[in-house]
Amino acid sequence: MTKHTLNAISLTFLAMVAAACGDAGMDPFEEDLNFEEPPVDEPIVEDVIEDEEELIAPFDNDSAANPAVDEFLSITGTREVAYTDQISAEDGDNEDFVQFELPNNSNPNQRIEVAIDCDVYGDQDVFARVELLNVDGNDATRINGPPIDCNEGVSFVTVQNDQVQLARIHVQGVPQEQTLVEYTILVTAF
Repeated sequence: MTKHTLNAISLTFLAMVAAACGDAGMDPFEEDLNFEEPPVDEPIVEDVIEDEEELIAPFDNDSAANPAVDEFLSITGTREVAYTDQISAEDGDNEDFVQFELPNNSNPNQRIEVAIDCDVYGDQDVFARVELLNVDGNDATRINGPPIDCNEGVSFVTVQNDQVQLARIHVQGVPQEQTLVEYTILVTAF
């Protein structure tokens, strides 16, 4: 046997052994084997408020005459109102007020979208409800339509745009224990 033939046979044998045993550095698609402890699925822990004082919404001194928010909505400016706060029952602030106004044009009616998303801590049968009012001077009239409740998606409401609108966010239901509702109301006019 010649030296070249012996080298060729040795290289062939070595290639067969490497292929049979596997060569960790040869396969680019091979997974990186991690021999550490397997990951443990951690349980999902929801925010739980245990101290009853934390379930009391602080009074923020807003009212129908002095709303927390007062926005002018227009097609060329601010188009929506988003407001986040807390209400609670039995103790604490149990209602908030958000006011908005639309441009007065030739058509006194305008369709708007209203949604409220909530997280409830305490009695799960309690939630927040939005009541819409048309305000004309010292008079306020309720806008007709179905109730707008937490986590029920977008409601379409027709309002009179020659008047100011007031959204009253309040606790709905009679709690069996102190309950806090964290909410975000979104009013979109355009």
